[in-house]
Amino acid sequence: MRALAAAVGALAIASRAHAARPTFSVDYVVTIRARDPTHAHVRWLFAGIDEIDVFRLVFRDDRTTRVTGTGDLRWNGRTLLWRPGGPYAHLTYTVALDRHRPPDGPRYDSHAAGDWVATRALHLFPEINATFRRSGAKSRARLLFRLPRGWHIAAAARRIEGDTFAVEEPGKRLDRPRGWFLLGRIARHARVIDGVPVTVAVAPGSALDARRLLRLYAATIPALRALLGPPPPRLLVVSAPDPMWRGGLSGEDSFFVNGRIPLRSPDKTSTYLHELFHVWQPFRPKADGRWVSEGLAEYYSLALPYRTGRLSARSWARGIALFGRYGRWDVDLSRTRQPAALNNSAPLVMYALDREIRSATDGRHSLDDAVRMLVAERSRLTTATFLRATSRAAEHDLTPFFRRHVFRGEQPSVDASEAAAGN
Repeated sequence: MRALAAAVGALAIASRAHAARPTFSVDYVVTIRARDPTHAHVRWLFAGIDEIDVFRLVFRDDRTTRVTGTGDLRWNGRTLLWRPGGPYAHLTYTVALDRHRPPDGPRYDSHAAGDWVATRALHLFPEINATFRRSGAKSRARLLFRLPRGWHIAAAARRIEGDTFAVEEPGKRLDRPRGWFLLGRIARHARVIDGVPVTVAVAPGSALDARRLLRLYAATIPALRALLGPPPPRLLVVSAPDPMWRGGLSGEDSFFVNGRIPLRSPDKTSTYLHELFHVWQPFRPKADGRWVSEGLAEYYSLALPYRTGRLSARSWARGIALFGRYGRWDVDLSRTRQPAALNNSAPLVMYALDREIRSATDGRHSLDDAVRMLVAERSRLTTATFLRATSRAAEHDLTPFFRRHVFRGEQPSVDASEAAAGN
C-alpha cells in the first residue's frame, strides 16, 4: 500500500510538472524606429498556436492602426475576434505612443519625446482573452524590444538577455506583458533592498535624485514588508518630465511619478511611498473601498518615514494637521471621488482609527494589525471588510466610529501634541 501511495504521489507530482510546462510559445516584439519614435510597431509571433481556437482582443482607443495577421480577423467596433487558423501565426499592428490624460488635457500617461518614451503595457497591448481547445495549455512568452542605436530599456520584468524579457503572469495560461516601460537615452539605477530588486529609471529632463530615493527605500521597504507581507518580485520606478502626467500612476510591479515631484511633498507625505504601497498591496478595492486604499497609502507614506527616523516628530504632527486642514468633510467617504476627501480626509480617518485601536487595547494592537488581517484574507477590499478588520483589531465594534467619520464625514479631532507623541 505504501508503495502504491508513493507511486500515486509521484505520478501526481509529475502530472503537475507536466501541466506547468509550456506547450506553445509567443514572442511579443516591440519595434521603435529612429526616424519615427512616436509610434511602436508591435508583432506577435506564435508557435504551437493550434491549442488556441480564438482570441478576443479589445482595443481601448483609436491609437492602434494597420492591424494585420494570419487566419481570420473580424471587427466589432474596437473588439477584434482573431482565429489564427494554424500552428504558426502572427499579428501585427502600429500604436501611436502619445496618449492624453485626461483625453482633452495637455498631459500624457504615455508619451514619446525625441530621445525617450514612457509608456506601459496596457498602452501597447489590447485586453487579451483566449479560448483554448484543451486544458493544460501554457505559454512560454518573451517580450523583445528593437530600439534605435544608443537607446536602452527599463521594464518591470525579468531580463533574459539584452533587450529581451521573460513574460511571466502567475496563474495565466497565456502570459501577457505588464507594467511600465521607460525607453531611450535613460539612466538606470539598481539596488537590491531587503531582498527586493529595485530599479529607478530616469528620463532626460527629470529632476529626480535616484540615489536619494534608493536611500529612502532602504529605510522603509523593510517596514513595508512587515506590514504588507512578501514583496513583488521586483520593483521599477519610472521618472520622466513634463509633459507627462503631474502625479503618480501605479502598474504591475512598477509605477510612474513625474520628475518634478519631490521625494517629500510640502505636506510631508511621499508620492513615491504612496505609489509603492499600491504596487505592493495584495488586496484590490471595490468601488466603496477606494477611500480605504487611498487613505492607507497616503497615511503610511507619512507614517513610515516617521517610524524609521527619516521624519521628525514636528513634521509628522504637521502632516497630520494638514490632512485635517485640507480635507473635504461632511461627505460619505465610501461614495465620494473628490480628491480632497480621498487624499486628506481618508488618511486623517486612518490616523484616528489607529489612535482608537491603540486606546481600546492599551497599546497591544494598532491599525497595522487590521492591515495585516486584510493582507491575510486577500479578498476584495470594501468598507465592510475594513470595518470588520479594524473592529477585530480594536476588540470591539467600531460601527459607531464609521458611522460618524466615514459615512457622515465628520472630521476627527486632532491633537498635534498627541500626534507627535508617537505612532
